[in-house]
Amino acid sequence: METKKTIIRGLAIDVLIVETTHADARGTLFYRAEILIRERKTGAQRLVQRTRLPGTANELAKAVQKRGLRALEVFSTLP
Repeated sequence: METKKTIIRGLAIDVLIVETTHADARGTLFYRAEILIRERKTGAQRLVQRTRLPGTANELAKAVQKRGLRALEVFSTLP
């Protein structure tokens, strides 16, 4: 099982993307990505979204780097 963490640093918050992949010789058996927002002052983390679609986390990381926090507005309706 392989875990990859990507951190996108901002002024007040960081966006963390944690991807977990389990693969064998035939291909990927399991994939899960969690997107978290971490406040810099307190270190508190809030889960924004979980996904099981490979590549979604990379697309989100590119969008956040390009557009900043506006890329996360689609998740604002989540509790």
